[in-house]
Amino acid sequence: MPINTLTSVLRIPFSHPIILQNRLTLALSAAALLVSTLILPAAYRDYKIFKSYGPGGPPHNALGWIVVRALFQPLGREMFSTDEYVERVAAAEGHGKGDDGFLFLSEEQLGSRRGEERPVIGPHVAPQRQMTQLPDEAVMEKFRSVFNAFGHRNHHLVKFQRSNLERHADGLFVADHIPVFGIAKTMQREVAHVHSGTDHSVHVVLAPADCIKVIKAGWGQRHAFSGTSAMSTLSLGMRPDIPAEYLMIYAPRTEAEIETVMKIVSAGVEFMTGREDVR
Repeated sequence: MPINTLTSVLRIPFSHPIILQNRLTLALSAAALLVSTLILPAAYRDYKIFKSYGPGGPPHNALGWIVVRALFQPLGREMFSTDEYVERVAAAEGHGKGDDGFLFLSEEQLGSRRGEERPVIGPHVAPQRQMTQLPDEAVMEKFRSVFNAFGHRNHHLVKFQRSNLERHADGLFVADHIPVFGIAKTMQREVAHVHSGTDHSVHVVLAPADCIKVIKAGWGQRHAFSGTSAMSTLSLGMRPDIPAEYLMIYAPRTEAEIETVMKIVSAGVEFMTGREDVR
């Protein structure tokens, strides 16, 4: 009995090879259309955002973007809760400062961002960059000058050295003659750095009590890797873990805000060095 007759009797669907080939071609064409019209443009826009951050920790190229999206992104965590700092203060892990911390700002300084929307932060785990509420060039230049002067003025406590995390910027490190323990040792002495090539936001390590003040006042947030072992795991131990106390401080937009940000940096130096003779 011919195959066509047999399949009609048994009601078994039979597709001619040409029909199957046409269906496969149609499916592949639809997939290609989907990729070309939706996925590729979205991926390109995402890559352009990544490139706009400027050089940072990951390679500043397509490979870096792929690594961040494929490997880094799933390991990120939320960045605004202060619960763990409350627990650390309660457990006397505030390095002797308890609820006080090292950061003392006037109500005007602390509250200058309160009630404002936070700046938009880039969607990538790394590099962590601010995309809105950016300072103008004059404020950026002034901030760089003030930050550098602070470091040189406090050479008895800190030194400038290439950042372990940013690689393309110098950071403040605990001076070699000062012994370090705990978080300062984990951070390999790095206290703070300014993203001077782009947005001029800051990363700094603060006491738990000061982390609460900064986050609640709207002056900053955690890094998505803060308090995890993601960094050392992904870098095969070549870079330090980022402690929960590692915060992003939003870029200062005025000279008054430069003063506030530098007080936050100063508090970080006190915390990491265990010294209060910051000038």
